[in-house]
Amino acid sequence: MINTSTIESLKEQWIEAFNAHDLDRHMELYTVDAMLFGAVDALQNGRDAIRAYFGNRPAGMRVAAYPDPVIRHSSADVAVTAAHVDFFDGQQLMPYRLTWTLVRIDGNWRIAQHHGSPRRGE
Repeated sequence: MINTSTIESLKEQWIEAFNAHDLDRHMELYTVDAMLFGAVDALQNGRDAIRAYFGNRPAGMRVAAYPDPVIRHSSADVAVTAAHVDFFDGQQLMPYRLTWTLVRIDGNWRIAQHHGSPRRGE
């Protein structure tokens, strides 16, 4: 199990797994029943759907910048984050808004809900 005892460590592990295109490690950061709204209209429901979604990314897709998110705790084991994240596909910078709903399970933070959408100006 990947140790993500802090939200910062979850973010770092997510960036590393995303940039390495390591789907096994990446999916370990999500709850089994996680959901994701990403760059396509369909809701990705569960790890298998999220895995397929991220598996379809271009090979050159990377996180270019992911500044510290704003974090709000609704309880000791539930948090919501929001940040502006920049992705890069090897040719073009893609500015996104990214929100996560996080839950702490057995001392480790996991993503239960993920939303990413393009920014349309600043």
